[in-house]
Amino acid sequence: MDAPAKPFEEFIHRAFPVTGTYRYVVYGIVVECEFPLTSIDVAEPDVEAAIRISLEAPAYFRARTHGLAADPEDWFFHAVLPNGCVYMRVDEVFETIVSPNGCDVVCSRLAGVDDRSFEANLLNFVLSTSLTLRGEEPLHATVVDLGGRVVGLLGPSGAGKSTLAAFLIAQGAKLITDDMLRLTFADGRAFAHAGPQRLKLLDEAAARLLPEAVGDGHWNAMSGKIMVQPHDPMPTRHIPQPIAALFWLDERLPAAPGDAVSSTRLVGIDLVRTLSVSAMEIRYYAPDRLARQLRFAERMAGVLPVYALRYARSYPVLERVAEEIRRRAFP
Repeated sequence: MDAPAKPFEEFIHRAFPVTGTYRYVVYGIVVECEFPLTSIDVAEPDVEAAIRISLEAPAYFRARTHGLAADPEDWFFHAVLPNGCVYMRVDEVFETIVSPNGCDVVCSRLAGVDDRSFEANLLNFVLSTSLTLRGEEPLHATVVDLGGRVVGLLGPSGAGKSTLAAFLIAQGAKLITDDMLRLTFADGRAFAHAGPQRLKLLDEAAARLLPEAVGDGHWNAMSGKIMVQPHDPMPTRHIPQPIAALFWLDERLPAAPGDAVSSTRLVGIDLVRTLSVSAMEIRYYAPDRLARQLRFAERMAGVLPVYALRYARSYPVLERVAEEIRRRAFP
């Protein structure tokens, strides 16, 4: 049986009101929480919050998702409830409900998860869903500043985004955001907004490319990676940065032969497909979502080049990959 539809105001009845004590800025938006966060910066007090996050006990969610069938073998469960809210549960980490307009979130921390893993995963899933419900199309990407030119690395999990970003950072690049890219548009350009100052890396890549950051790193059991802060946060990180290019990494693409590296600009249906599969929220199928994604791809085609980047996944070839990225970013 489906959960009965209720107005959202009734749906998020709280045991205690939002205090407004904790306010933060990330991805260019202000988030108001009933609990402290440590990976994002405190917001100015006079800026209105775009998203509000409150806490509830697990029993609260059981009552409001009664009858929903989840696959016991799946670590992640996602459902759109009859009233338009989005429910998500990540096993042993959190569960949450996001309002239809993306502005109000209730969540519960599940037993056993440590503070930093809870925060990192909650922000990832909640903010990407909230922004999608608000009409935006955040992308699954890692973004770095090469020293005046900002580039984003797109691709599915395991494609090598974070490893390549770590290599570029080891050469002097600065991290803008990892996992999620929020884009806004102005004056015929696309702008990237900074996320939490942490990069998720596999053990070997972290030790090889950013060894000095590993000592203060934190193991994230859900991703099987180490979360590291690769450098001190840039003082201008909350100023949106014009982005020069996006690069699509996908191991299913034919690799360039040997140690060769190539890039091809994506256009037409290839561009639409790449941007669609790069969406952070890929499980939300509202009737107008596809039309919105097509409009987003059309806008992107007019302001930002997207390249398919082909190379063999090996550390020795990363220097050539970096050269190809710079060639495209600094035409």
